[in-house]
Amino acid sequence: MRNEIKIPINKNFDAYFQNWKDFKSKISRPYKDRVINTVYYDTENFTTAQDNLIGVSRRYKYRIRWYNSESESFNYEIKIKKNNIAEKILLKSNKNIQNLNNLFSYKNDFLTKQENKFFLEYISSLDLRPKLKVSYLRSYFLYNNKIRITYDQKINFHLINRFDFKKNQIKDFMNVIEIKFDPDDFNLASSLVKSSKFIPKRFSKYLRGLYLLGIANYI
Repeated sequence: MRNEIKIPINKNFDAYFQNWKDFKSKISRPYKDRVINTVYYDTENFTTAQDNLIGVSRRYKYRIRWYNSESESFNYEIKIKKNNIAEKILLKSNKNIQNLNNLFSYKNDFLTKQENKFFLEYISSLDLRPKLKVSYLRSYFLYNNKIRITYDQKINFHLINRFDFKKNQIKDFMNVIEIKFDPDDFNLASSLVKSSKFIPKRFSKYLRGLYLLGIANYI
């Protein structure tokens, strides 16, 4: 489990972020930049989106994720969040993505394997369907060898299975800073955020995409 702080910023403030990041002497670059592709799953009535909108204390997100342009392997992910504490349940698949509709389903032979059945316990009562694809470029930073900082740019949203809407895909004008840390490092993370002058806010790429594409108004 880890704490998360999210800071959405307008693209016009990109130079300010870069200057602040360069000013902090204890920030390193542990990984190369890469493109992240995520497909979010939800029920027909957008149950998980509604839980996020009304602020249910324990919230779930169901998604698959792959990196850069390759989709020959991907991760199943269930993200559980309570207030600012996040937990992620991960299951790796080496199969190629062929049918998005059956990935979170008992029809999926991979999930019904004995060693993967624990994952099905989280979705047994849900009829999950692919709703939104989000792609973005992520940069990785590490502060004081403890605090993970990611910076997401070029965020694109694409609706899945909803071709009745005129705007099926859209680019965001916001970038997102995410700061992730162990609860024991709360004070260190707080001082880092204060030094940036940015204001943390609740932020979900899933809800953001639904809002920009006009779906959130219908949930």
